[in-house]
Amino acid sequence: MRVLAGAWTAHVIWYLREGERCFTELQLDIGKVSAKVLTNRLRALEREGIIARSTRPTSPPTVWYGLTPVGQELCSALVNVIEVAQRLKKRESDGPISLATSASRS
Repeated sequence: MRVLAGAWTAHVIWYLREGERCFTELQLDIGKVSAKVLTNRLRALEREGIIARSTRPTSPPTVWYGLTPVGQELCSALVNVIEVAQRLKKRESDGPISLATSASRS
């Protein structure tokens, strides 16, 4: 869980779920993250074995990032967390649930 707690981590994993992305694409996808912060987050995720970094011999060279098998597993977990959060959000918009109501649902 420590890995997912980092700033922008969930965003990076989410945007890499469909395949490799270059640094600029990630920065545009995520939005309000500085290049320095994104670079630090990507380096940390690479150290943790969540993402893999590759350089392509273009002019200038481009750096691409993709999920490792462990990163793909985290992505699946992230999808589950999002689904639960959406259900909870819907429940909140439907109004508070009394203890009696929630107990009868169990």
